Amino acid sequence: MDPPTTRYVQRDGNALAYQVLGDGQPEVVWYFEIGLHPDLMWTDPHLHYLFERTADRGRSVNMLRRGFGLSDPVDHVPDIDEQADDVLAVMDDAGISTATLSGTGSTCGPLVLVAARHPERVDALVLNQPIVEGLVQPDGGTPPGWEGHDPVAYVAGWRDVYAHWGSGRTLEMWDPSADSPLNRRLMGLLERSTATPTTARAHLEWLLRMNCWDALDSIQCPTRVLHPGGSPRPQSVCERITAAIPNATMYVLPEASPGASLAEAWLPVLEQVEQIDNHAATIGDVDRFLGCVLFTDVVDSTTTLAALGDHDYRDLLSAHERAVRDAVERHGGRLVNVSGDGTFSVFDGASDAVRCADTICRDGRRLGLAVRTGVHTGPLERSGPDLTGMTVHVGARIGALAGPGEVLVSRAVRDLTAGSGLRYTSRGSHVLKGVPGRWALFTLADTTRTVVPRHRPRLTAVDRAVLTAARRTPQILRAAVRMAYARQPSNKA
Repeated sequence: MDPPTTRYVQRDGNALAYQVLGDGQPEVVWYFEIGLHPDLMWTDPHLHYLFERTADRGRSVNMLRRGFGLSDPVDHVPDIDEQADDVLAVMDDAGISTATLSGTGSTCGPLVLVAARHPERVDALVLNQPIVEGLVQPDGGTPPGWEGHDPVAYVAGWRDVYAHWGSGRTLEMWDPSADSPLNRRLMGLLERSTATPTTARAHLEWLLRMNCWDALDSIQCPTRVLHPGGSPRPQSVCERITAAIPNATMYVLPEASPGASLAEAWLPVLEQVEQIDNHAATIGDVDRFLGCVLFTDVVDSTTTLAALGDHDYRDLLSAHERAVRDAVERHGGRLVNVSGDGTFSVFDGASDAVRCADTICRDGRRLGLAVRTGVHTGPLERSGPDLTGMTVHVGARIGALAGPGEVLVSRAVRDLTAGSGLRYTSRGSHVLKGVPGRWALFTLADTTRTVVPRHRPRLTAVDRAVLTAARRTPQILRAAVRMAYARQPSNKA
């Protein structure tokens, strides 16, 4: 089987690359980690076998995140909402309505959001060594699930291998049992061809703070959480994630045999995807999904009405409503209803909702109005064109507590937008009328993004030669790699 033609879908003016293998059912989307390059992976005979195996079973899509590998470079670290939207955009472009989604490490978070927000699009979920909760906590505390372990040393290990990006040392942190000299050389070439060191390190720092924990209990599809037996990350972390997802089961994968290739080490993951495909069934309630609500309200509307009079105030309120509708549509949301001088909208992504709220407050100031906004995320229920559920009530209460021109958000929103460039200050703990417990609330303070240079990877002459051969004559490189495997000692470095 020859490598497939790379396809592209436009995302915010940048080309996002993906490849489609095979045909028919089942359909699987493989969301690769950043240190993998689709063209080069076809030159490894064992990885080539894995690709052929997936193509023989059905239709699969291989994709990397925006800005890496064969895609256009981008000028910022894509946040988790952008990555989730990219997965759906690739599925749409490939003509896939529903699929099993498989991710590793940092790509698990975006897949979690896709499954939670769009249950009708996801048949099953496979999360290999999922990273869904920031290892660098906002309060500097120990990440949940790490009690009795050393997360500081683990984070330091990741930063150290990323400081040597392009050496293949990431295998030390993913699966030390596969860290042989030959595999490290192959992994180093993949890393160098996929991203610059600066881009890779920026991605890592985003990952260490990313958090989508609050989305886990909204996943409805069958889910497998995989923990490689040789991983330096505690098994308790995967156990905690599994317990938080309905219909989830954890599997501990065997360590790779001495001298195993990368593909042989990754084969158990493919087998888990094949098994869940055989048993996956649509069990989700498509009217229940994870969403983000935005409530807006004009401050001191009665005073403004008295000052302007009925006619002028009506015109001012109409201009404000048009501005809200425009802002909601531009940020990818849906205006659910307008009641008096308040509005209620829903979004897929928390970062889109917060940025929209900020836009609405600024537009209101230009009109001479002070607007308060509240944002919350959680499970929602469709009821015709309306939405119901506790998330709606909590969002409305948060909006009512906001001050003039303030974007007030829940802890769940703050956590989901970690790494998006949105920054907050604490507004303390509050009681929300009619809602149990106390709620930590935060005010939007800044909307900057983490900027990275728009540079393609700088390759050595040898790297460029290998990459050229990978595109033109991959079978020759496969033969060379096959000989290298045959000479490889059957023990780790």
